[in-house]
Parts: sequence; C-alpha cells; structure tokens
Amino acid sequence: MTITPQSSMPSPTRFLRQTATLTVRLSTQETSGAWETTDSVTYTAKCNLQLATSGESAIFKRATGTTLGRVFLGATATDGTSIASIITKTSTITVDGVVWDVDGEPIDLCSNGVVFQVNVFRNS
Repeated sequence: MTITPQSSMPSPTRFLRQTATLTVRLSTQETSGAWETTDSVTYTAKCNLQLATSGESAIFKRATGTTLGRVFLGATATDGTSIASIITKTSTITVDGVVWDVDGEPIDLCSNGVVFQVNVFRNS
C-alpha cells in the first residue's frame, strides 16, 4: 500500500477574485427524440476567468464567433459543496453577467483537490 503525502499546496484564494454562479442543468429526452434542458440548482463560488481566444472573429474578421476561456475554481462552492460534483458538461457558469457553457469535466490541477480548471465557451 502506497501512502501519498499530504500536499503542501496552499489554497490560492487570493487569486480567486471573481464570483461565479454555477448552474446545474438537467437534460431529458422527449418521446420525439428532442432533448430539453432545464436549470436545476445554482451554486456560488469564487473563481478567476481567463480568456483564451476569440479565434473566428479575429481570423475571419467576423462580428460573431466562439470565445474560449478557462475558469479556475477553488475546491468547494461557498456552501461547502464539492466543485467536482457540481460541474458537468451541461452546466453553465455565469461570471460578471456573462453566461458561459462548460466544455467537458473539471480538471483537478496538480491532483491536489485545491484548484479546479473548467474550460468554457460562448457564442457571440
């Protein structure tokens, strides 16, 4: 049995200067085959949003495009719920009034359970 030492990585709360609203969405399939999503529960968490790219609008000189970003979150929401159990690929994250769709599952940076990265996108 291997013993993993405790991490000495501190919680980076001083870098999480924004507030995010995490919305859990439930998806149900109708008899016609169409999918409906409804907002279920919302959580609040400290975060840091970093924009990654706005490729289509820059490359093709369009007014619209897909904007990519990364949201860094602490281990828990403000009510103590684990971030890893809240975020799914159908969730949305609202930061500063802008709604972002989640692109995949949260990534546990450094495998320490201290900081999670969530890739997000929005179509403008």
